[in-house]
Amino acid sequence: MKAGDPLKKRKNNMAGSSKQKKALAKKMAEYFTDKGYFVSPNEFEQDPNRPEMVKVATIKKIFVSWSQMVAFTKSFCWDEMRGLTTTKPVASAKPANPAPEMVKKAATAEKEGADGKNI
Repeated sequence: MKAGDPLKKRKNNMAGSSKQKKALAKKMAEYFTDKGYFVSPNEFEQDPNRPEMVKVATIKKIFVSWSQMVAFTKSFCWDEMRGLTTTKPVASAKPANPAPEMVKKAATAEKEGADGKNI
């Protein structure tokens, strides 16, 4: 066989054992439920709160790809993964507008003096 022969098997392309997959799936299910959604590999790699000793390279070593890990975790831990989405939940950045009546009351209160006049 030549060096570039496509029939040559790669040693590093093997998936992990069933026991490894189940243990990692449980860790990832717990992580995803804490986050509330499925994170991307880039976001997972940058997260300081990710499970100890788990990196994207470890996931790819055991599951071969990130998407296979997500699919296995969804099927293996289906009760925990119910209701999770692939998009990050958006928190409302704008507070609700106050009622116009409350704004008028606040404006009149500012016009009154602190010394007790105009009460």
